Amino acid sequence: MAADLQTDVLVVGAGPAGGVAALELARQGIGVLLVDRSAFPREKTCGDALVEESLNILAAVGIGDFVRERGHRIDRLRFWAPNGREFHLGGDFATLRRRDLDALIVEEASRSGARFIGEVEVREPLVQGGTCVGARGTDRKGRTVTVAAKVVLLATGAGARVLAAFGVLQEKRPPAFGIRGYFRLPAVEDEKAMIFAYDRALLPGYAWFFPMGGGLFNVGWGIIGAPPGRIPKDRSQLTTVLPRSRQVARLFVGASQESPIRAAAMRTGCRGARACSAGLLVLGEAAGLTFPFLGEGISNALMSGRLAARVAGKALEAGDVSARFLTEYEREIRCRLHARHQGYLAAERWFRFPWVANLVISRAAGTPALGRLTREILTGQRDARALFSVGGLLRVLLGRLGPRGGWQRTPVAKTP
Repeated sequence: MAADLQTDVLVVGAGPAGGVAALELARQGIGVLLVDRSAFPREKTCGDALVEESLNILAAVGIGDFVRERGHRIDRLRFWAPNGREFHLGGDFATLRRRDLDALIVEEASRSGARFIGEVEVREPLVQGGTCVGARGTDRKGRTVTVAAKVVLLATGAGARVLAAFGVLQEKRPPAFGIRGYFRLPAVEDEKAMIFAYDRALLPGYAWFFPMGGGLFNVGWGIIGAPPGRIPKDRSQLTTVLPRSRQVARLFVGASQESPIRAAAMRTGCRGARACSAGLLVLGEAAGLTFPFLGEGISNALMSGRLAARVAGKALEAGDVSARFLTEYEREIRCRLHARHQGYLAAERWFRFPWVANLVISRAAGTPALGRLTREILTGQRDARALFSVGGLLRVLLGRLGPRGGWQRTPVAKTP
């Protein structure tokens, strides 16, 4: 491999955000180099869940059918309250291991004209006159690799080191973590539903049980606000803490672990890093786009990848990669996601109280109007603060959930 490379756009990180950005850029006829620190395919710590928004974007970029063929179809979400009540929410969902999803997107990007190089770890930007003009890193043999580019897209996930090196880091410590492993769970017969268990000991986080097909489950624990802001070293907590939970102990009867336990940080709430600077755009989880409260990040990663490709393409056409020009990306991200993230942050704060989790899940199970509102919140049609506020929870408590109950509809920006 040549130590000095040149391209129109350098994409660093080949997850959903970087992969889709490379795919869309290549289809515009723009020269794009996609690099990742790992050889592909590779494992990635994730819940592997694809919500309706993710499936829609994957269909829009032309790989939805492949994803559905390789993935496992899900038709329900099951939410368990601390008091044992359960709420079912129907919909169109799927699971697909990130190892397979990311490789599929990279393969399609390569077929479309993008160049992919694995096992390149980017360490620092190339800067000229205050503008990012590429990056420098090392390959698997320790050799220096320098890439000159007109625009750099940073899609490196939650890690702080690269964000700091590129001068966009604002908060070093991520606010949430996920621990997951793959298990066979013979006690769980329902392989068409994803389970979210809000046990009292885990709030405002939750345990998840997502069927992958063939009796295999992605089992995880979303930890929100856990000090000291680092990935937990004792990852065996997944197999020690969760089975002690009254909620989920029965699911572990006869369970067999099929993979090592892995953990990863999550950047949420549109916090932690600036979304752009001169010559640089920050995508997906690196920009804090994973939803608070839910921990779902693939849909926003895909959306940000498409948006970054569009803005980068316009910048190259205009011959202007200044921060002022690229701010269109940041404005669009804020317009589409800021209110929704703020709503989920409110939900996260309220769900620290078990009585709130009990109230919302129990009432949603028996009240169609609240069930519909919950679906609208989860799909971005309503601001979560319509429910997760003093007024919203009072309406739930008093049963004022109909058209005259005071719910306010929130306009939603369209995904490109």
